[in-house]
Amino acid sequence: MKRLITMIAMFALGSLAQAADGAISLSGVWVRASAGGNSAAYATIANSGAAEDRLIAVKGDVSTSIELHEVVMDGDVMKMRPVEAIAVPAGGSVELKPGGYHIMLIGLKAPLVEGAHVALTLVFEAAGEVALDAPVQTAVSTGHDAGHDHSDMH
Repeated sequence: MKRLITMIAMFALGSLAQAADGAISLSGVWVRASAGGNSAAYATIANSGAAEDRLIAVKGDVSTSIELHEVVMDGDVMKMRPVEAIAVPAGGSVELKPGGYHIMLIGLKAPLVEGAHVALTLVFEAAGEVALDAPVQTAVSTGHDAGHDHSDMH
């Protein structure tokens, strides 16, 4: 019995080490500038691992609440809604972008001005926590989201 417990513990520790070995990487990280209210953070999340991982939470002190959101079309109406997690496929990536998945910063504690930086910690189901320092930028025209303002949502 003791040997079985030891083997299970070794397997579990090995899985944790594998998940935390850098399989998740981030690029194109930025936060939308905002005079107050709400904002959003964006990035491309890549998973070089052999198994799917999921972004399950984001931590930070920039706002009173941080949620994972997606924008979906409901007929001719674009709607934003919270999601419990964002899947990152094995050997693939997911883009958090205006008009799609994004990190919603609700109830900003201070204005976000271009050139500033926001510290956030992304929490993944397998990889654990990944800290990032996101630069604040004004919105870049990306088609249907150009000029879209998250400040009045929620």
